[in-house]
Amino acid sequence: MVNWQYYHWHLEPSAVCALQCPRCPRTEHPDTPWINKNMDLDFVKKIFTPEMLKNNVKRITMCGDVGDPIYCPQYLDIYEYIKSVDSTIHIFTITNGSHKKTAWWQRFAELANEYDAVNFSIDGYDNDSNNIYRVNSKWDTIINGIKTLRQNNPKVFLNWATIIFKFNQHKLDDIQKLAKSLGMDSLQITKSTKFGSKYGEAYGADQDELEPDSHHISSSHRYERYNVNLSGRTIDNIDYLNYNNKMYEKIAVEYADKPIVPLCEVGNRGIYVNAEGVIFPCSWLSFPYHSLSDSNKTIKWENSFFAKHRDKMNLKNRSFDEIINDPLWNKLSKGWIDADKTWVECSLKCNNCVVDKEYAVGWETN
Repeated sequence: MVNWQYYHWHLEPSAVCALQCPRCPRTEHPDTPWINKNMDLDFVKKIFTPEMLKNNVKRITMCGDVGDPIYCPQYLDIYEYIKSVDSTIHIFTITNGSHKKTAWWQRFAELANEYDAVNFSIDGYDNDSNNIYRVNSKWDTIINGIKTLRQNNPKVFLNWATIIFKFNQHKLDDIQKLAKSLGMDSLQITKSTKFGSKYGEAYGADQDELEPDSHHISSSHRYERYNVNLSGRTIDNIDYLNYNNKMYEKIAVEYADKPIVPLCEVGNRGIYVNAEGVIFPCSWLSFPYHSLSDSNKTIKWENSFFAKHRDKMNLKNRSFDEIINDPLWNKLSKGWIDADKTWVECSLKCNNCVVDKEYAVGWETN
């Protein structure tokens, strides 16, 4: 029923995190089984055989919904394995960057190359401001990680990513200057969706310290962001952009008169595998909040499809082919063509009214 793409994957190597961000889904479901799990090298090799990596994969995004990839004990071993099979695969690491020592970043610098990018998620301009939201982050270790990477590897692409909050909305120029002084290649500024005005019960009513002025909040449940190029550099030879463009042109025509334009078919976010081993069409479907609502319906997390069928969708229990050929998996696609059957998550993120090419084929993880 679905023409799944296999060139872009999104892995959560670790569901461990040293930070205590107040609106992370970890705080909503602290006792659930998927917290504090890690992938290991053997599991990654099971999914990504040398044949799979060489013939299909162009990009792997390393980013957790509830964890940070750098806290996976075998993260660098996984990284090394992928690069040993095909050094041109684009690995995009998204991290806060806290609490790692210089030697760890030096080894990272040895493994990464001109095809890779590292996204440092930093909302502050010093330790105190960064800890308003990124609670328990350690500024000195973040800056040391950036400097160590840049000094030991001038080729890897470095991006500073900032979400707009009340505490930093008047400091964006200062953040840009700081990022450029550290040798970052780009600055990504994102309007937030993570507030009560958008997600209601998921975040509570007290927004005084964090919620910025209304014009800095996303007008929808989708990210709104812009990038400032600081170095004039781009990532080298990104083949997956060509795939993105081709897939988007095909999907845009195929679903032109349908309620959903499924960006999972385009490869926008990548096929998502969380640290527990559960596979999703994209990370939006992992949905680890209390509830989500669109204009027609509300769904509780515990009643969502992947919460109910977690064991059947787990690559540790079943093969990839068994999962994607299971009739359960294909229930998702029925909602793309029938508005009465559309899942809330798809309605919020991939509604035909809001999907456009610029969003669908951007180089960053949207």
